[in-house]
Order: sequence, then structure tokens, then C-alpha cells
Amino acid sequence: MAELSLWLDGNAIAGLLAELFESDITGALRTCGSCGTTAAVGSHRAYLGAGAVLRCPACSDVALCVTTLPDRHVVQMRGTWAVQLPRA
Repeated sequence: MAELSLWLDGNAIAGLLAELFESDITGALRTCGSCGTTAAVGSHRAYLGAGAVLRCPACSDVALCVTTLPDRHVVQMRGTWAVQLPRA
């Protein structure tokens, strides 16, 4: 019997991330504040529920939490992120 996966890779929330950052950041690097692993955002584990949560692919520490409200997004980022955004 196949094991049921409760998570997707970070690419599953690429659209939400593009809405927040106005750019594709799935290739951006994040260094975990807990274990020190550096990995692309797209390789993090995405959990979807009342919001979206990204977790470190190595230790499962929380990397990003996004809650979408009717008038805004509430975003919490942890660890060190290296995101390059194009100029407007």
C-alpha cells in the first residue's frame, strides 16, 4: 500500500509566492536557522490548510507561514533568505 503524503514540494505554492513577491522565488535560497541547511525554496515541504506553511527539507523547522485574509496576506519568514527581485 502506498504511503499517503501530507505535504507537497514548495513549487506547489509558487503562484502564492509570486503574488507576494511579484517574482518567482522558488529558486531562491534559504538557510535554515535551526539546522543550517541551505536549500531552494521550491525544495522545501509545503503544508496547506488554513494557510500555507513551508518547512525545511532537512529538519522540518518552519521556514514560512502565509495566511490569506480578505484584505491582506500575513507573512512570517524564518531563517536567512536570499531573494533577488527584478527592478520595477
